[in-house]
Amino acid sequence: MDDSAPAGHTSMPGVHEALMVIAAAERAAYTDGANLRVRPLGIVHDVVMTTWLGGERMPGPICMVGVSGWESGVAHPHRGPVPAATA
Repeated sequence: MDDSAPAGHTSMPGVHEALMVIAAAERAAYTDGANLRVRPLGIVHDVVMTTWLGGERMPGPICMVGVSGWESGVAHPHRGPVPAATA
């Protein structure tokens, strides 16, 4: 246990450690070549690894559209085809 944590409490991971966990989970979701769907528009994009918060690598649309704010929850893996306009 971390000596700086109050008795009976475990210390919380640091911000960078939390970002690492989020980024690793997102990368794992795209390891099989999945495309990326950005909600709420539902447009499917090709994927590229981008630099995210704390220098972590995250999947993002190759055209960089729809990632304002870099919120990790707006993108979802998609196994369908990518329309020519977003490839």
